[in-house]
Amino acid sequence: MALQPGSPPTAPAPPAAVPAASGAIAAGAGDSAEPGSSTRAVGGGAGRAQLAAVATAGFLVLLKGVAAWLTNSLALGAAALDSAVDVFVSSASYFVVRRSAAPPDADHAYGHGRFETLAALGQGLLLLGAAVGLIVAGVQRLMSRQLPRAIGLGVAVLAVAMIASWLVSWHLGRAAAGSGSPALRADSIHYRADLWVNAGALLALLVVRWAHWPAADPLLGLLVSAVVLRAGALLVMDSVADLSDRGLPPQELRRIEEIVATFAPEVIGLHDLRTRRSGSRRLIELHLEIPRTVAFEEAHARGARIRRAIESDLPRSRVLVHTDPV
Repeated sequence: MALQPGSPPTAPAPPAAVPAASGAIAAGAGDSAEPGSSTRAVGGGAGRAQLAAVATAGFLVLLKGVAAWLTNSLALGAAALDSAVDVFVSSASYFVVRRSAAPPDADHAYGHGRFETLAALGQGLLLLGAAVGLIVAGVQRLMSRQLPRAIGLGVAVLAVAMIASWLVSWHLGRAAAGSGSPALRADSIHYRADLWVNAGALLALLVVRWAHWPAADPLLGLLVSAVVLRAGALLVMDSVADLSDRGLPPQELRRIEEIVATFAPEVIGLHDLRTRRSGSRRLIELHLEIPRTVAFEEAHARGARIRRAIESDLPRSRVLVHTDPV
């Protein structure tokens, strides 16, 4: 792809008689460390957010479990089951995110980011399983026509649970935005789905209390199950797409091309742009077309400047640049 002249940073004139050689420039390949490096580990704030999520989910399991037993509400029992899943998922996610932040080693040359994607896939599968269980229980309750009791207690518990779920989802969402972690993002989506679970259970109890309609409890439980089912399906599809090496979104690909274009006429064009994700990291590979009259050292320097520019603009990226003489 040819580039239009832009406003590149000034560079010394290259020797005219020495041809450029084809090479590859990766992070740390003989030049200074760049800003926005992809090796930045998940910070302590993300870990604290996950620990807070585990503690909150554990408290809600106890609170909603006791309330479900006292009220005999299927919708409230479904909410308690969902919080039990939260405890397992958030605990596993905490250890997975810490593991994924480990640097590359002999067995994982590209790092451990896929551990996060696997954690998100596991969360999605657990959500799907919980949703199916809730649907089965809802159908059984519709047939039995049992009425909840002590509805006021259930309403109070669910109001507390909604506030707690919103706070945890907001906190995890901020941590995910700062770290780019798919596991944290999955946790945030999971707790956001809990809002629907708790709101559905709350609405069911209010309808039973005011309208004296026993089917409201299982029907709202089924509606909540559909929401949970959708959230789980989205997590599974996104995780499978990343595991199958789906490329970066079109807007990020365009941004890479725009960054390279600002270096014209130092760089004539680019080709073979390849991208994928590994957990929270972007892996980017591209070939730069550089005039063959440019010396090898200068071609390498131009490639390194472009690599640093891309990694600075797209945090948590690891860029491999090949310089091809044309």
